[in-house]
Amino acid sequence: MEANHCSLGVYPSYPDLVIDVGEVTLGEENRKKLQKTQRDQERARVIRAACALLNSGGGVIQMEMANRDERPTEMGLDLEESLRKLIQYPYLQAFFETKQHGSSQVMDGEGEVHPPLDN
Repeated sequence: MEANHCSLGVYPSYPDLVIDVGEVTLGEENRKKLQKTQRDQERARVIRAACALLNSGGGVIQMEMANRDERPTEMGLDLEESLRKLIQYPYLQAFFETKQHGSSQVMDGEGEVHPPLDN
């Protein structure tokens, strides 16, 4: 099934492994509007990519935002909770840094824990 396909590629603009998971609907309100099957498929693609990056020592997950928001958008609670379960750590920022570039969302994943520093 094409909807679950993840393509792997190394892009010249990134020194790390880049996994392109295709279109993903981001934002809690937008994700709530999706049918359960589509929400589950998108979540599975993101989690599979995150698992691959963490097991390979790190890299980048690239997502094309299906909802095309131009303003910064959070991922959505179901995606965030699934990533926390994967890393078994409450702070996503210890493993993933998220950036939005136009209609693309990029997650930079580390292969090891970087707990937040206490200020």
